Amino acid sequence: MGQVKLTNPRVLIIREGMPDLELQTTNADMIRWDLTRPKQRPPWPDFQSAPILWMTFLAWSAARRTGAIEETYTWEKWSDAVLECRPLTEDPEGEAAGTGAPFQQGPEPG
Repeated sequence: MGQVKLTNPRVLIIREGMPDLELQTTNADMIRWDLTRPKQRPPWPDFQSAPILWMTFLAWSAARRTGAIEETYTWEKWSDAVLECRPLTEDPEGEAAGTGAPFQQGPEPG
């Protein structure tokens, strides 16, 4: 994506027995969420009520869009295979990056 700094979430995907994936989500992934969510029966909650579902879906969409997984890799298979999906707070160049609206930074555990 060149020098463009996106505020869309960058995510780390961890799957058992598979290489970790670092993915940059884009507007296309968010549009896919907006179009898919209401079609589910029952409809999925909004991203604020289900931030992990939202982030995992965006990651699935980004993985398909970028070719990191096959276009035929289903949402159901993906959601079962992902062990962890978390926002990345730094970009590859080490600068702070957006983490997405539903993930507010809180105090450090301890």
